[in-house]
Amino acid sequence: MNSSRVIIVGGGISGLSAGIALSGRDIPVLVLDQKPALGGRAASFRDATTGDIVDNGQHVLIAGYSHTLNFLRRIGTLEKLSIQPSLSILFHHPEKGFRRLTLPRLPPPIHLLFGILSCRLWSFRDRLLLLRGGASLLRSELKMNKKLRGMTITQWLEDVAQHEELQRTFWNPLAIAIMNERPSVASAGTFAASLRKAFLSSRMSASIALPTTDLSELYVQHAAEFIMMRGGEIRSNADVDHVQVEETKVTGVYLRSDELIRSRAVILAVPPHKLRPLLPAGIPFDPTIFSWSPIVSVHLWFEGDFMKDDFVGIIGRTTQWLFNKSKINREGRKGGHVSAIISAAHDVVDLTNEEILAIVLADIRSVYPQTMDPAHSLVIREKRATYSSNPIVDQQRPGHKTSIENLYLAGDWTATGFPATIESAVISGERCAAEIV
Repeated sequence: MNSSRVIIVGGGISGLSAGIALSGRDIPVLVLDQKPALGGRAASFRDATTGDIVDNGQHVLIAGYSHTLNFLRRIGTLEKLSIQPSLSILFHHPEKGFRRLTLPRLPPPIHLLFGILSCRLWSFRDRLLLLRGGASLLRSELKMNKKLRGMTITQWLEDVAQHEELQRTFWNPLAIAIMNERPSVASAGTFAASLRKAFLSSRMSASIALPTTDLSELYVQHAAEFIMMRGGEIRSNADVDHVQVEETKVTGVYLRSDELIRSRAVILAVPPHKLRPLLPAGIPFDPTIFSWSPIVSVHLWFEGDFMKDDFVGIIGRTTQWLFNKSKINREGRKGGHVSAIISAAHDVVDLTNEEILAIVLADIRSVYPQTMDPAHSLVIREKRATYSSNPIVDQQRPGHKTSIENLYLAGDWTATGFPATIESAVISGERCAAEIV
């Protein structure tokens, strides 16, 4: 076997990111994935009834995800993203109806100032209060990070005088979308880092980037081709049992079939609940510090197409976002295909499909009253969509190095400084690769 290559255990986004970074430096890799198909939580499958390719969840990017965009650029799929020229989000308020937040094409933070002041979702006084909350992000990052590290998002918002209605109509939808956790639980420090990335790094950073194809086509298939074209190998249905250590270094991994595969280094790109059995004895890691936050996605196919916009944020209801898949993916179908998203779905994830569908349809009809019953629906539960961010856990996320010099950890749950997003996963893989290089 080739002991000069790097073994990557896990074929999700973090593992593929590491594989691309190493392959691009002519370092051969072997990606081992336990499942039949790569992609992890960013995967797609064919719906048996409609024949459509559907994703296991709606992954929304922003233009400020520079590592993710560079990942897509390298594998040749960046053109499969539709990126807004500037941020524009349509919201539906239960009393005020549709309101749009648009940031003008001005440098930051001036674009945020004009965007909030011109949005009619809030009173003028509340717009000033929102700007006060946003202005706190402009303070010294070191000083702010130290203060926010021990706070939840709700505690921070109360500290900067953001009253309940502002939290409900602006901060909470933003926080739940970014963090996939309730603001009363999620870490304010990690949330603030994401806000700075989105709103303060460049004029376009907050612009929404929507995939116009399925996630497997966007991330997985071309990434695998990139790796294999540069001498790498990918093996699915490869169940790794543990890492092999000789003296002070990793020398390979054992599969459950007792096959030993040797390597120069190993990257473990697996979720924390699957990591402990793989690690050599003596490496401290406690997976029980991590709990999980679910996402529920509901795909609905309608005879008519009632949505004119690409997506809409729903304020004050269980469903948070509606995505017009017919329009975004240019399906060219007769009728409509809508994806409804419930993030931090603790209260609904264990309900029956019928109960979830009833909730989502009621929320859709509160926005589009003439909506008919769907011709077909599909409920997707991602019970371990992301780790549950809170101030304690976010300070205990492990780094990428371990106490063994050629063994590394990757995943959106590692200490990247950002929430459990695609961007965090890509960063983690790149950092592991950089250590090996």
